[in-house]
Amino acid sequence: MAVSLETVKGIYLPYKTAFVWFELASTCIFMFEYLCRLWVAMEQKQFSRPVVGRLRFALQPLLLLDLLVLMTFFAPIDLRFLRIFRITRLLRVLHLELFERSMRGILHSIMLRAHLLGVAAAVMPTAVYCTAALIYMVENPAQPERFSSIPETLWWAVVTLTTIGYGDIYPITPLGKILTSVITLFGVGVFALPAAILTAAVLDVGKRESHECPHCKKQFTK
Repeated sequence: MAVSLETVKGIYLPYKTAFVWFELASTCIFMFEYLCRLWVAMEQKQFSRPVVGRLRFALQPLLLLDLLVLMTFFAPIDLRFLRIFRITRLLRVLHLELFERSMRGILHSIMLRAHLLGVAAAVMPTAVYCTAALIYMVENPAQPERFSSIPETLWWAVVTLTTIGYGDIYPITPLGKILTSVITLFGVGVFALPAAILTAAVLDVGKRESHECPHCKKQFTK
């Protein structure tokens, strides 16, 4: 909230000193909390070694995220908006076991579909390039200043395939309009692929029911 309010000059300028002190105090508190967690990490069995254990603890994804958020205070550019990711820490504290199990399940499901995401990542730029080349060939004779080259037309291809369509560049020839209609419908399917794959991964986690062995306490899926 403080970072957002600093962008409002009518609020920031009269209370600039208060914002600066709040920034300094909150950073110090978060840094102290991070160092405390790092110090007591060896109390956990898997991180029991003083140096190696703490290092392994610090290299966990959520700890790396916390460190990244803290380093925004020292960054040469203003990256403080990344602090919103500290909300994950609050979620973890409130529902520690459930949160960690869900995160592991989602990451595992995404890794199982990594090849599908790789295919989608290859299809999208290919589709952008092909559509840019097609429209360039059709529209360049009619609009040489707008569709001057394939690299220039790539902007049009991206905003059209993603169905944003800013309207700053558009075809005027009949064939160009027909191609654009087909390309737009095609783009809906192509650029929805990653979202569909990730959604399937999340739904797969919800379908799986986890249990804990009463003897060894290990998690298993039914």
